[in-house]
Amino acid sequence: MILPMVQVELFGPRRLLPEALAFVQAEGVLQLRRPAAGRDGGPPLTESVRPGAGDEALEAALEETVRRVEALLPRLPAVAGRREEPATLPPPGSAELLKALEVEAAALTGLEGRRAGLLEEREQVATFLRLVSALAPLGHQLDPALEPELHGLVLKHDPVALELLTEEVRRLTGGRCEIASRDLDGDGDETGVLLAVPRASGRELTSLLFARGVEEVRSPAALAGRGLVEGLLAVAARQKQLPGEIAAADEALASLAARLGPALAETGRAARAALERLRATGRCGETRFAFVMAGWMPAERLEALTRAAKARFGNQVTVLGRRPPRSRWGEVPVVLRNRAWARPFQLLLGLVALPRYGSVDPTPLLAIGFPLFFGLVLGDLVFGALAAAGALLARARGWGGPLGRDLGVVVLACAASSAFFGLLFGEALGEAGAHFGLHPLLFERRSSLMSFLAMTMVLGLGHLLLGTGLGAWSALRAGRNREAVSRLGKLLLLGGGAVAVAAWLGPVPPVAIPPALAVAGAGLLAALLTEGPVAALDVVLGFGNVLSYARLMALGLASATLAEVANGLATAIQPPAGVALAVLLHAVNFTLCLVSPAVAALRLHYVEFFERFYDEGGAPYRPFAAPSPLGK
Repeated sequence: MILPMVQVELFGPRRLLPEALAFVQAEGVLQLRRPAAGRDGGPPLTESVRPGAGDEALEAALEETVRRVEALLPRLPAVAGRREEPATLPPPGSAELLKALEVEAAALTGLEGRRAGLLEEREQVATFLRLVSALAPLGHQLDPALEPELHGLVLKHDPVALELLTEEVRRLTGGRCEIASRDLDGDGDETGVLLAVPRASGRELTSLLFARGVEEVRSPAALAGRGLVEGLLAVAARQKQLPGEIAAADEALASLAARLGPALAETGRAARAALERLRATGRCGETRFAFVMAGWMPAERLEALTRAAKARFGNQVTVLGRRPPRSRWGEVPVVLRNRAWARPFQLLLGLVALPRYGSVDPTPLLAIGFPLFFGLVLGDLVFGALAAAGALLARARGWGGPLGRDLGVVVLACAASSAFFGLLFGEALGEAGAHFGLHPLLFERRSSLMSFLAMTMVLGLGHLLLGTGLGAWSALRAGRNREAVSRLGKLLLLGGGAVAVAAWLGPVPPVAIPPALAVAGAGLLAALLTEGPVAALDVVLGFGNVLSYARLMALGLASATLAEVANGLATAIQPPAGVALAVLLHAVNFTLCLVSPAVAALRLHYVEFFERFYDEGGAPYRPFAAPSPLGK
């Protein structure tokens, strides 16, 4: 159903407007709108609240606060369950807060840089020691006076390239170098190379490697300024120190996150709330001494809002609420609320625009009609059981969250309908159920084509008559009397014509033909008088819409025939090939039967059914409410 709404106005002294906005935001039930114009469309009784002298600067400060908080929060690591004294930040909109955020950002950047540097150093040390270990025992015959330094490379295995590199290095150093190389792994894809060169040639060697596109393994900082043996010992010692330093950096980041995270989230929420209140001020009205705040809210919440305003402001703020007149129904936001059994089917209604306020919410009708049409097409006991098992499994595993649970209810309803029609038609994997004693309770649809067609036509006629009746009632309720008479005339014409056809064909006694034709004629006359000649065309289209429901029979027969073909393959071809083909064909049939009936049922609702009464274009209800903390 569409909840009844009221248009609400709050009045009070001008000085209380900021406090009143904060109150309404905390209550979170009023969708703000600008105050209405004066009586009879005259000039408004109030003026829009004008921005204050510092409002522009405050808005800019709040926007900057939100921007900085949104940038900082994702950088903080998750620290669930950790308890620390939260940081205290200045109030939103103040210059002190922006400075504090700048300081915290700098501290976070420093910790992040420290941790990144330690991780990079750990990688360098590990790579260098891997290279040294592969080339051990390590030594060189260079004169210590040359201050030898080590350069490590990891190259793709290419003896020719390694030979050329060796010649280049010897030429560069005048032969004062030593080069060791060895495969780093068993498959020979990578070759480790260690170069010992005089310190005076180190920079030229680095330039040479860069010019040749050779990436050098960076030497750990612990190796700098030390001899070979002393440097390797320092690097090994550094490797043992790094895990502890990385853990300390992680601990510092976690401590900062536990201290700063909650304060940042709350500051961001408060800044966004203040920003929204500042922007909402322009949607309020004022006089010389008073403010006026107007909006829409569900009627059921009005009493609670009135009590809360009384408790907060006493007699200083007055809350008035009244039902919106028909002339304003197009502006009223829409809130849908249905019983638990129908609520999940609002997912299907979400595929089209919301209904207008004052019109009909078709969700309960979708909750009945959609599974009914789906089951009529699928109509198989085994397929219904499989669909139900899949839906129950998804709900038990929690797949898809709340959306998945609602979708599971829709699938369960369709599965129950499919199993029910499977019993009526005596189908379980087609006619395979007959081998286990399953027989049709109504008729066998593959051999009773006319009965199946009549069944779908009767359902379609009833569906369209219901839609036409709802359209007449909705138009009458909205005060569109001419349209209501026209729709009622079409209802009489469609119903009377259907009875006359049924009497002519035999299911109804022939004596019903004259009164049925009289009712149909009266309906046609009413439609022509209110809508003109176009009503006759609409009548023809209406009978065509009834025939559209024959697609349910066609899809149902296709499913049953495909199941029969699958069972025939199982007996015509020697097992196990015949059984495998039958299982495959049944799986294809089941997959198609999950899609085709859903599309057909939705089309019949959206195109044939809804067009007779559905008044789309409703605005969603978006109350002025406090935002949730950032990062939630």
